[in-house]
Amino acid sequence: MDQHIDAHSRFVTVDGVRLHYREVAGPDADLPVIFTHGGGPGSTAWSNFRHSAAAFAARHRCYFLDFPQFGLSDMVPVEGPVFAWHARKLLGFMDALGIRRAHLVNQSFGGCVAIRFAADHPERVGRLLLIGSQPVARGVLAPLPLFSKHAATLMSDYYLAGEGPSLEKMRALIRRYELHDDAALDEETARLRFEASANPAYRKLLLQPGAFGEWENLMGEFARVAAPTLILWGLHDWFGGIDVPMLMVNQFADARLHILGNAAHHLQSECPEEFNGVALTFLGGPA
Repeated sequence: MDQHIDAHSRFVTVDGVRLHYREVAGPDADLPVIFTHGGGPGSTAWSNFRHSAAAFAARHRCYFLDFPQFGLSDMVPVEGPVFAWHARKLLGFMDALGIRRAHLVNQSFGGCVAIRFAADHPERVGRLLLIGSQPVARGVLAPLPLFSKHAATLMSDYYLAGEGPSLEKMRALIRRYELHDDAALDEETARLRFEASANPAYRKLLLQPGAFGEWENLMGEFARVAAPTLILWGLHDWFGGIDVPMLMVNQFADARLHILGNAAHHLQSECPEEFNGVALTFLGGPA
């Protein structure tokens, strides 16, 4: 779906950290869309959202941002609370590019960063869209699988076990943790994710104590999220049940929840047409 999209690869430096992003020109430059990615191996904003690029760029200028420690951005340690640290880089990114205000569309980990950002800088956010984000330490009905022993070695198994990252390991990881339908994995996404993961500098971070910062439970920030928010959730999301987004719907100032019954964690990849339609309708509302 992205083969005809002219996505320019660019870099900008924020607080001494070089950030990589892709830019796709669109008609609405006054209120652009910034996409951020999940925290899985090899994740980038482009690989997470490339199936949505054409639909969104038909209406908005789009920026696909790679956080530090991901993609072609610098592999540097995170200092202090993890989401607040990345939110400061997001703020610096917007300042460096002269983006006064933007819609934020975010996968998983990126959504946690965006929640922190929206709470701290409400004037910089138009509308907020979250996919499968887990900004709490535990669910209401059950512990989050992300913090269980079954996920404790997810990253080290991929990066450090055996001979390290491989295309086959990437295919298996995406199918197990991110998709409901194994057939929804396309080879281009697997290739992009694998190539981004095969970075020796990231493996060094895994061996460096404290390199990923301190975990933040963002529940105390929920009431400060004023931006109109759409939360999308796959019914088969391995990382948690719908009690987690219900917490956000109940406590954000203006939130709504859309559940896809035939999708898991990366629902924009499994159900791109439904995702694009729902997301663009939401973004098209009064900002």
